[in-house]
Amino acid sequence: MKPELTQRSQLIILGLLMLLHLAIAVPFAYHLNIWVDEASTLYATQNGLAVAIQTAAAQQKQAPLYFWVMSVWRLASDSIFFARLFSIICSLGAISVFASLAKRYFQPKPALLLTAFFALHPYLIWASVEIRVYSAVILLSVVLLRLFLDAFPAPENNDAAGPFARTKLLFLAIVIVALYTNFYLGFVIAGLFVALIVSRRWRDARSFALLMIIAGIVFIPMVLMVKSVFLAKTSGYQEEHSLIVPFKEIWYHSLTFVLPAEVFPAEPPSIFAYWRTWVVRVAFIVLGIFAVVRRRQITADTLQVGTITSVILVCLVIAYFLIGHEYLAIRHLAPLFAPIILLLALLCRDILKDSIRIRPAIPTLVFCVVVMTSFTYATINLYPGYTKRGDWARVGEFIRQNEKPGQPIIVFITFESLALRYHYAGINRILPSERFFVYGPEGKYGSPESLKSEIDYVIFAIPADAEQIWLAVGEKCIVTEACTPLQKYIDAHYTIEIEQQFYLEKVYLLKKKPQ
Repeated sequence: MKPELTQRSQLIILGLLMLLHLAIAVPFAYHLNIWVDEASTLYATQNGLAVAIQTAAAQQKQAPLYFWVMSVWRLASDSIFFARLFSIICSLGAISVFASLAKRYFQPKPALLLTAFFALHPYLIWASVEIRVYSAVILLSVVLLRLFLDAFPAPENNDAAGPFARTKLLFLAIVIVALYTNFYLGFVIAGLFVALIVSRRWRDARSFALLMIIAGIVFIPMVLMVKSVFLAKTSGYQEEHSLIVPFKEIWYHSLTFVLPAEVFPAEPPSIFAYWRTWVVRVAFIVLGIFAVVRRRQITADTLQVGTITSVILVCLVIAYFLIGHEYLAIRHLAPLFAPIILLLALLCRDILKDSIRIRPAIPTLVFCVVVMTSFTYATINLYPGYTKRGDWARVGEFIRQNEKPGQPIIVFITFESLALRYHYAGINRILPSERFFVYGPEGKYGSPESLKSEIDYVIFAIPADAEQIWLAVGEKCIVTEACTPLQKYIDAHYTIEIEQQFYLEKVYLLKKKPQ
């Protein structure tokens, strides 16, 4: 019989996994340009806590706590790397908490294998390199799961009221922090409550409900903001909803969580993504067959995590119908990341343990090779050209090297002008200089009507006396017809002097036509 790993060995391996995560994430965090969402965070947190409290929630239309924390964090340094360092620290915390979760369900070796999957996952690497809330959301999701297990243990373990009472107070505090950090974390909290109901733990469910009443009272200041956010998301143009769309989106993002190809896939899908999809489909079919045949082996732990995950999925579908397709982007599914990984691992533990008990080394080796191939491919393709979308560092440097005085820089869409400001050190003005958070879709995505008011505003912002202007347009103008009105205006009034393609951004130097 092989000896189990000592506690010290487990801590050393966990530390090595964290170092590997740092070895991948830190170079990205140091060298990569920011994209527009990160620029939005920097803009919202650049003037300190007092201003962030007044404006962050209204501008970002999100729960505000992350922006409040970042406004204080950035007092130490206003560099891009330091801002990203906060996300890296959150990811390291998430790895540590996930490791403790895995140890509750698995023997040391499989627990560490599962922790390695989580720690080196390209999605967590991506979250570490974002000046956004996603890494903090992943951290809070695993902390909620961990404290839930401590505060509401299975009945056979509930024999010490004092410690559990203190843990419940800590759990309540984290619930409040979670709700003020990201509204989608409410889906995790709902899943925890439903898990108690499904398992018929009525006393625990009642205790949980009382805690949520307290959390709800503390959340009252945010209710009006939630209402305003909902109205902002639904007052503009709404595309026709489809019952198929949310399930397709969630399925594809779940594929990325289970076995990633490109975290942000291009069209058409790559050959690697195509075969990855079939590998996962076959694996799910096999897993489903085993689950039916060996359903009696599925444990209460697996059913509990399955219930939590299912509730999150249902809430995501409801969110699609309430606020639209945009909020099913993979970055918004961070609360689902850890639960779905944990659920699949528990299912495999329950229904495949008899099949791999005799010669576990072979399936473990196959699993490791497949996962390492997937993770390596996905990480390499995480940032094409070693840049984030918009390629703003190269855009800013290109304009600086080729510009002359009196050539204002026009950025469309308006929101994206925020990003160029952090990477341009030239002599000309960047326009528009306001109304960054005003405009939304006015028609079907990609249609000439979808951005009409914003185009009118940007055209109005072009200085009438400028004989030459720089124009930077993003993905919507490159791959859709959304910028047709802007294109017509440019064709009528300007000739192209310089044209340069960057990653999901195109830059022009335009000269005004003689009148």
